[in-house]
Amino acid sequence: MRRAYIGKVAVITGGAGGLGRALAAELARRGCHIALIDLDANTLAITARELSARGTTVTMHQADVGCEPALEQVSTDILAQHGRVDLLINNAGISISAPFDRTDPAAFEMVIRVNFLGVVYACRAFLPILSSRPGGRIVNVASSFAWLGYPGKTAYAASKAAVRAFSECLRLECAATNIGVTVLYPGPLNTNLVRAGAAGSEEQRAKEVAFLEGRGLPLELVARRAIDRLRNNPCRIVIGSDYWLLDVAARISPVLAELLIRKIAGRQTF
Repeated sequence: MRRAYIGKVAVITGGAGGLGRALAAELARRGCHIALIDLDANTLAITARELSARGTTVTMHQADVGCEPALEQVSTDILAQHGRVDLLINNAGISISAPFDRTDPAAFEMVIRVNFLGVVYACRAFLPILSSRPGGRIVNVASSFAWLGYPGKTAYAASKAAVRAFSECLRLECAATNIGVTVLYPGPLNTNLVRAGAAGSEEQRAKEVAFLEGRGLPLELVARRAIDRLRNNPCRIVIGSDYWLLDVAARISPVLAELLIRKIAGRQTF
């Protein structure tokens, strides 16, 4: 399986930390060259140095994925430095946990801009480059909130549901060009997404962080499974028993799924 990625070039947004960093490390371990895109310059530089020590070519590109001109410039820079792009992973995202009536409109719009439009902008910038080589791949990271609602997650869930619908349409459009589009549902993850995001209260944030600390899947495991399965160009990759059960419930009975979410939300209270 490692041979499939040797000499390829992967672009990863939000690649400086969390799942993005884990995916970059797994790809680098398999001989893939990496172009990291992130807004955090300091963490970006640290991650780039660590990955470069593995003997692969790593470039870092500071940019806000919610700014389309910035991504267009980054795509030009990456093509100039690497000469090709074989894989685009849209992982960058931000979180907000607050009831809709207590969510600042500007914060709501920022979540949509980064989590959803950031995916759109990156696909628009890199699709022409991916189209120039056979077998290009796009991976868009979503969430179980793309299937199910959850109190306090209106902005985040809306952004991920949009990513899901966009990705499913784009996959059909790209089928004739041999470019695969996959939606990754990585299961609960203990990253800094919630810690660094907005919240209705610090108590609410603390409860969500505690849940993720207790249920979060190992990032290295998620990255390894995702990259393994990606080789077969699946339309979706679902990882973890929590996500698998929620996915089955949402597909079999939306009414049952809503009752399940009500029960979980009542117990977790975040």
